[in-house]
Amino acid sequence: MLGYTNIPASLCEYALVNQKINQLKLYIYLKINCSGEISYDVSSYGKWAKELSVSSRTIKNSLVWLIKNKWITVDSIQNTLRIISYKNLAIKLDLKFKTGFLFEPENYKYFKAMCCGVVITFYMGRKRYFNRQSGNIKGFAISKNCKKNDGFTPMPNNYLAKSLNVSTATAYRYKEQAENGGFIETKSNLNFVMNSKGEKITSDNYFAFILNHKEEGKPNTIRNHKKHLQEVDADLIHSFITLKKKNVGF
Repeated sequence: MLGYTNIPASLCEYALVNQKINQLKLYIYLKINCSGEISYDVSSYGKWAKELSVSSRTIKNSLVWLIKNKWITVDSIQNTLRIISYKNLAIKLDLKFKTGFLFEPENYKYFKAMCCGVVITFYMGRKRYFNRQSGNIKGFAISKNCKKNDGFTPMPNNYLAKSLNVSTATAYRYKEQAENGGFIETKSNLNFVMNSKGEKITSDNYFAFILNHKEEGKPNTIRNHKKHLQEVDADLIHSFITLKKKNVGF
């Protein structure tokens, strides 16, 4: 019994998208508190409920689901529960457990927020590769004055939504929950639009930009800021979560 576990990022995603957070929380709790098998009786529900800050009914319902879906098997003679390994769970769910978050028990209170933060951090890592900000608009080779943002990375709600196959509103709620739990920090992102020479593009080009966005079916993110153009970009996010590689054989 280690007292901690490296929760796979894709398992956090599975629990969020399929609304199985309580089930995952109980699975993780049992996994941390045993070496694969744990004794239980009728008094266990109350104890687990108290430690996980949920009701006994939630524990019972979650356990029924875990047993039905074979994340846990029961030895009714010995009154023990066997918690299957991450490797077997990955095979069962057809998921890849390549990276995870080193979870410690004091985070049970903010377990869903933690899952949100893990998933956002995972997709932020993917997004960084595609985060070169450049383009051409009506003959302008432009860039944005992307100063260093002290570890903050742009993360559009629609990118997260598409990655998770959820609505944009749901993706926004995940970001909100992760921030309220203290796992990420967000701030607005407004940049001057620059030409290829590094000069701010003036406001008299505003309608050319608007027309180009309309022709390409893009939302209007250009703003007229006094004499120069600015672009509203995705919120910047800084994650306090560090993901680690998982050693599960694939």
